[in-house]
Amino acid sequence: MDKIHFFLFLIVSQMFGILAISAEYDFEVFPVEKCPMSKENWDKKSNQRGCNKTHGYHCVPNKDLTSLIEFCYPKGVRVPFEAGNCLELAGRGTLNQVPCKTTFSSGCPDDFYFSSHLFEYPKCLVINTNLRCFDADFECIYSRLFQNRTNKLNHTSTGNNGVDFVDNPKGNVSKDSSSSETIVLIIVILILIPTVILGIFFWMKWKKAVRGAYRKQTDEEVSLLKQGQSADNIDSWLEKYNIRKNVDTLGPELRRLHDTIVRGKEQEFDFLVSNSSVNKSMLEKFNHRGYNALHLTASRGNEKIFHKILSFGVDVKSTAIDGTNCLHIAAFNGAYPICKFILENHKDMFSIKDRYNMNPAHWAALGGKELILSLMIDFECNVSEKTPKYEENLILFACMTESLSVCKFVQSRKEICYLLHAVNSEGWNSIQYAAKSGNIYVFKFLVENNVDIKNVSRKTGKNCLQTACEKGNMEVCKYIIEKAPELMKENDRYGLHVGHFAAKSGDTDILRLLIEKIKKYDSDIRLDKGSMDNINILHIACRHARYDMCVAIADIYPQLIREITEKGWNAALFITEKSGAEKDRIACLLYLQKLNLNVYHVSRSGKTILYNACANRSTILVKFLLKCYPDLLQIEKSMNPKKAARSKEIEDIFDKLMEDNLNCNSL
Repeated sequence: MDKIHFFLFLIVSQMFGILAISAEYDFEVFPVEKCPMSKENWDKKSNQRGCNKTHGYHCVPNKDLTSLIEFCYPKGVRVPFEAGNCLELAGRGTLNQVPCKTTFSSGCPDDFYFSSHLFEYPKCLVINTNLRCFDADFECIYSRLFQNRTNKLNHTSTGNNGVDFVDNPKGNVSKDSSSSETIVLIIVILILIPTVILGIFFWMKWKKAVRGAYRKQTDEEVSLLKQGQSADNIDSWLEKYNIRKNVDTLGPELRRLHDTIVRGKEQEFDFLVSNSSVNKSMLEKFNHRGYNALHLTASRGNEKIFHKILSFGVDVKSTAIDGTNCLHIAAFNGAYPICKFILENHKDMFSIKDRYNMNPAHWAALGGKELILSLMIDFECNVSEKTPKYEENLILFACMTESLSVCKFVQSRKEICYLLHAVNSEGWNSIQYAAKSGNIYVFKFLVENNVDIKNVSRKTGKNCLQTACEKGNMEVCKYIIEKAPELMKENDRYGLHVGHFAAKSGDTDILRLLIEKIKKYDSDIRLDKGSMDNINILHIACRHARYDMCVAIADIYPQLIREITEKGWNAALFITEKSGAEKDRIACLLYLQKLNLNVYHVSRSGKTILYNACANRSTILVKFLLKCYPDLLQIEKSMNPKKAARSKEIEDIFDKLMEDNLNCNSL
């Protein structure tokens, strides 16, 4: 009978495990092998999932870093996040920042960004599911490896260390087992077998997706990881890189408290407060994002929990690490009752600026919350204030997040409607911001309200068509050309035209659109013309590893393959100018080589494609080039590529090549 119980326990445990996975979040999520890495693929996946303007497509790691997941986020399409942070889907379904500035080897977002553009930071979308770390987070990786080593050292395997399930040492089943137990077992099995088989099928499918999410790391990262996996090397690596052995500073109590607040469970919160060590000190502690319990409550909009936390003496004016206070946070998330309470009792909090000099009204506009803006106007807050350095206002922030409702609200209020036409410190107006974000409805609204479509940046001379082309916003491009086709003629201050910006985006449909419209409106415009430095559109496509664009340009303008810039660079040098997307770069090189691109070209300063690859410490490109084009080492005029790297990994590759050559010669 004990064996029966154990068997049933395993079955039920498995079933509950499957249910737990499916119920991890308040909305449906889907494990995937990889997230889309371009705007085109991002939009394609959004359409496949049926996401829309209120439930925006996202693809991020789950909260345990055991899988990449995609989903339609019920809180919007474009959620702003700070530089120095990747994302995860935390709690019951909240996009949360994961700090990476000090822990990633490279690839951490270095600028303010929106969640819908996370694909621009590939290192945020590559995780080690076994160690539950980002691949680029060596601090986490070595910490987990250290923990694994410690667990192995502490583990003992003595035969008597455990609980005996049966008295019979041979495990024989008693022949006196009752027939009723057998009947019960058969009935239970008949009922559970279909469910279990179905559950195991979906579980295996999910597991396969999770495992597939683990991508192959760069050679440098793999080398570090392999060395760290040796138990003898763990301590030395931890000491060498000054890595903290205890990365997680949040205790289980604080984690549970914050998770309860995020989920808005009032009864559970009351229970924690009355039956645990929750006190003012704990409520004031920051999580990894730099929020304390009061900030989290403001973000969720739970007025009851908010006031309960205040009753502990937590300062309502306390600021998060990014300088935002509860009014900033509540305004962005549309927490009307909390905003009203603060404005009634602590109106001076409106004048507090965050680290980007944004006031709460700016955050309300960023969040698309026109009701909060209306409330602030009722309390006579200065919602028309600009940020000091960049002079950004409500309407510009609204255009960043594609909030048509805020744009309409600003236009409807006489006291602030002039903001529609205001510009920032570089001369950009709201048209430029809308062209960048790509919302055609916002863009049309601004044009219909006479915002200048011909606005250009004072700093770069870029117009809105160039901006839309650069970001791959096809619908906006079509509309601009329809309303102001003459913008296709303009160059920015560096001589870059619309073709250059389309090439950067990699959107071949926009390139074909430009060619078609140029034939219709002005045949004198030449997309094959270079910039002031004679950088052509093929060079730009190669620089950004846009393979499809390279193919299209080479087919339409084959003469560009042979052109060189003022510095003596050809397309091959642009391919290895940057690191990242190595497979696409190799594909571009191989395709263009078939069309007689000179891969052995040397720039005026002596740079070659191998030199660039070494300077960028791209081990993948270096290995590929040395294997396929060994004569790159024999070019007389070229600079020494080995010295460009300043990397032991690259030096080892060259040393190994030299050793292999010596062995071959000796034979």
